[in-house]
Amino acid sequence: MYQRYAPTLLLLILAAGCSKGDKVPAFVDIGEVTMSTTSGQGGATSKVTDAWVTLNEKLLGVWELPARIPVLAEGPNVIGLVPAIKRNGTFDDRLRYPFYTPFSTTVNLIREGTAAVNPVTSYTDETLVWQEGFEDPFSLFAITASSDTQLLRFTPITNPELLYLENSPCAGFRLDASHRYVRIESDEDFLSYGGPAFIELDHRSDLLITVGVKYFADGLERYEPFVYLPPTYRSDGTMPWNKVYLDLSAFFNSAVAERDVYIEATLPDSRSSAEIYLDNIKLLRIP
Repeated sequence: MYQRYAPTLLLLILAAGCSKGDKVPAFVDIGEVTMSTTSGQGGATSKVTDAWVTLNEKLLGVWELPARIPVLAEGPNVIGLVPAIKRNGTFDDRLRYPFYTPFSTTVNLIREGTAAVNPVTSYTDETLVWQEGFEDPFSLFAITASSDTQLLRFTPITNPELLYLENSPCAGFRLDASHRYVRIESDEDFLSYGGPAFIELDHRSDLLITVGVKYFADGLERYEPFVYLPPTYRSDGTMPWNKVYLDLSAFFNSAVAERDVYIEATLPDSRSSAEIYLDNIKLLRIP
C-alpha cells in the first residue's frame, strides 16, 4: 500500500529541481534492516517491514522493505531511513518504532546506476530494556499454579533438532492429552514512566498463543488478554520464527498496580499435542 504511492511522491518532490531533459534516475536499493545490540539488551532479532526514507532530509515516501527507489539526483547524497514495524502484528498499522535509532549514509548516485544500502539500527540511548532470552536456566517467568505443564529450556546442544535464533537457547512448552494448559507470568511489578511501552517477542508454534497483562485494580487481581498470536506452522510442515511488537503503552500508563505480563496456551480437545517456543521476550520503555 505505502510503496505504491511512494514513487509518485518522490518524483513530485524532486522534479522541481531538475531540468526538462534531466529525467534519468539513479536507483537506491535498500535491503533488510539489521539490528545491533549491546550487553544486557538481548538478542539482535528484528522485523522492520517498512521505512520512512529521505534524500538529503527530503522525504521520499514510506517504503516496504526491501525497496528499489528511483532518485533524480547525482553524486554524493545522504540517504536517511527511519525503521517502522507492524504494531501488534496487524497488516495496516505501521509505526515508526520509537526505540530504534534512525540510519543514514552517504551514497554516490549515478544515472541508471544502483547504490546498495544495508541499514543497521540499534536501541536508542533512552530505551530501558527488560529482557528474557533464556540464556540462564533460571527464567524470569514463573509457571502459575493453574498450569499442568512446565516451562522447558532448549539448547542447540541438548536439542539440536530444533530451529534456533542466533544459535542460542530458547524456551517453550510441549502440550499433550495430559498437559493441556500453561500460563507463565513475570513477577516484576513494572513501573510506569509515562512514555511508550512495547513488548517484543519471538515465537514459533503450531497453536494459538495468548499474550496478556496482569494487574491489581480495586484490590482484585486481574488477567486481561491483549493479543492472540496465530500459529506459525505452515502447510509444508515448516514452523518458522516470527517476531511481534506489542504496544502496551496504554496499559503501562494507566492507574493500576503491580503490572506484569503473561503468556498462555490451551490445547483444544480436538488436538492431541502442540509445541510452543519462545525467545527474546523484551519489555521496552522510555522514561
